Amino acid sequence: AALNAIPRPSGQEAAALAYVCSVAHERGAKWAQDSVGNVCVRVPATQGAENAPTVAVQAHLDMVCEQRPGTGHNFLTDPIKPHREGDWIRGSATTLGADNGIGAAAALALLTTPGMVHGPLELLFTVEEETGLVGAQGLDPALLSARYMVNLDSEDPRTLTVGCAGGGGVTLALPVAHIAAEADSSWRELRVSGLKGGHSGVQIHEPLANAIKLLVAALKDAERQWDIRLASIRGGNAHNAIPRDASAVVSVPIHQREAFGAWVEERAAALRQEWSADEPGAELTARYLRDGASGVLAEGSAVLALLDDLPHGPLAWSGSFPGKVETSCNLAQVEIGPAGGQVACSVRSFVNDSIRAVQQQIRERAEADGATVEIRDGYPGWEPNPESRLLAVTREAYRRVAGREPVVEVIHAGLECGVLAAKVPGLEAISFGPTIEGAHTPEERVRIPDVAFTWRLLIALLADLAAEQS
Repeated sequence: AALNAIPRPSGQEAAALAYVCSVAHERGAKWAQDSVGNVCVRVPATQGAENAPTVAVQAHLDMVCEQRPGTGHNFLTDPIKPHREGDWIRGSATTLGADNGIGAAAALALLTTPGMVHGPLELLFTVEEETGLVGAQGLDPALLSARYMVNLDSEDPRTLTVGCAGGGGVTLALPVAHIAAEADSSWRELRVSGLKGGHSGVQIHEPLANAIKLLVAALKDAERQWDIRLASIRGGNAHNAIPRDASAVVSVPIHQREAFGAWVEERAAALRQEWSADEPGAELTARYLRDGASGVLAEGSAVLALLDDLPHGPLAWSGSFPGKVETSCNLAQVEIGPAGGQVACSVRSFVNDSIRAVQQQIRERAEADGATVEIRDGYPGWEPNPESRLLAVTREAYRRVAGREPVVEVIHAGLECGVLAAKVPGLEAISFGPTIEGAHTPEERVRIPDVAFTWRLLIALLADLAAEQS
């Protein structure tokens, strides 16, 4: 509740960090902060466990900020307003921030809950995870002395995560020229909306539509039938979210506007039929614009061709982990208008060479259209270690708490574990957490009984590790 009351978009975590430090101060715990903002709270061991190995419990403080159109939520000033639906907590037409507010809350609860048994703890709160693991990548290694690390940023209580994909990005700056529209132009805003969206890593294999791709396909079809001209196009809000909405402004000759309107209705009906099972809310609409735009893109068709060619979705499947995507790309954001054009793609893979290969593929295609290309190196993957002592202890604690075997897996998403393990030699890590559905979308929700289970597992694991001697 306290974290929900504090606005905390990526890069704006100062108030949340201040809250963490205030809780530490109230409990008499020491804390330290590095130059990028990460905070580590040091909690002394309970009596008799002073010689147990130090354990880091880690979560990130920032959240993805998404809302349904027309909600009017200001993520810089407004608190998140959660509400309960049976066994679930969700936001009010916005992301909830359970990713990773639940993890941060659990770490803070280790400070405020009496009667627990644990060795020395380092509660690590990182910043700007959602924009590319920025806090983890900038971490001062001197902040941590832990031998083991428990990351609380997973979203399935049936699993223990022991590895993750690495990632990198590509940003394209497109040269665009605006020219005057025909004098008899009528203006329309075409919009694709109502899609589910989703996490561009763990959900990239699901049958989720990309609003940018759907809109581009519609525009290309319209160009083949009508004398439309593209003035602007935009879609997507975050590199790690599958775009839910996209819109474009086009000019339509006045003598074609009625036929164009009929085509939009036919295209919208076909879209709804095609996606009725997987995207039941999908809509294509056209809105009349009285004032129109200042002009149209001289190279509108080339822009659409480029966006159509850029990869999106699974590109390769893992041979080591059946059913897991090995390499993927998310066409994440586009903003093209009179002032210029930018496109952002996010690439993920368990194989670093595959990330670079996809980035190069995008570079070559974009440079053929005169685009300036920026390659972002991103973050390393986290290689699983089946011989990890931490994994063995966690599995035993899981069996005891859940009464069943855990699923041990890797995920096609970025976790801070890989970056932090690379910075702290010898650090063993594991990740678990409660059920979170719809992360990075306004439909985000967290299951209450699974939060309780995650807490019991965390307490049991820390007690088991406290029984070990360094």
